[in-house]
Amino acid sequence: MVLESEKTRAKRIFDILSRSLVIREEDFATLVVARETHDPFRVLVMIILSQNCTDIAALRAYRNLDQEIGVTPLTLGQTETRKIAKAIRFAGLHKQKAKSLRKLGKIIAGNYSGTLSGTLQNPLEEARALLQELPNVGPKTADVLLALWGNPTISVDTHVDRVSKRLGLAQQKANYENVRTSLMQLYNPKDYRAVPLLFMALGRKICKAPVPRCFQCQVANLCPFPNKTLLGSRTAINMASLGKSRRAIHRRSRSRTKRPLSGVSRTA
Repeated sequence: MVLESEKTRAKRIFDILSRSLVIREEDFATLVVARETHDPFRVLVMIILSQNCTDIAALRAYRNLDQEIGVTPLTLGQTETRKIAKAIRFAGLHKQKAKSLRKLGKIIAGNYSGTLSGTLQNPLEEARALLQELPNVGPKTADVLLALWGNPTISVDTHVDRVSKRLGLAQQKANYENVRTSLMQLYNPKDYRAVPLLFMALGRKICKAPVPRCFQCQVANLCPFPNKTLLGSRTAINMASLGKSRRAIHRRSRSRTKRPLSGVSRTA
């Protein structure tokens, strides 16, 4: 059961973030493709490309895929995996995604009459279950797509998960479904689409991992996170950046030592 005081605090957080953060559609690749195409299949392809990948790289991969092959169930289903992989090489895990996209195209073209529109019209939980039967579609991908088509659900990516837990809006060890349920209980359905966008923006710009910029956060006074970087925060952030640089130098140094000398055989 959610206490009224928890809902009040959650609403205050939402209201403050709504006023202080600027949500630009162009910063979210799925919103860009949804606005341009109004096609759930194309948006689903975009969501899959964005998995484990920045929005900039994923959108570049999508554009190239559309130009070189075409983003339709039929074209993807009939194209060799290696050609799809080459077209989406800008996205992370492009070889695995290419296999999934080819399989997805075949399934949608053969079993769904080439469109996902009918699936999205089912009751929410039925639609979620049907979408998750598709390759590379988990609960987050299903929720992103369903929310874009006006269904009352909240998607939870890595930023939403981290921000929700730090703000005390979800339990620290909560899994995807528990975080989603907690947020849906705290917020009004009319705000479901905005909540993850605000939390993603906060997570990308301020509530970063591992060192959050709490001194810049508009909701720091409402946040129970115990490891705030308020006093000496700039030093903490600089130290974290220094640690990253040292680890990167160490990795490069190790990779150099593993390379064989030119003209010298690896075997004795």
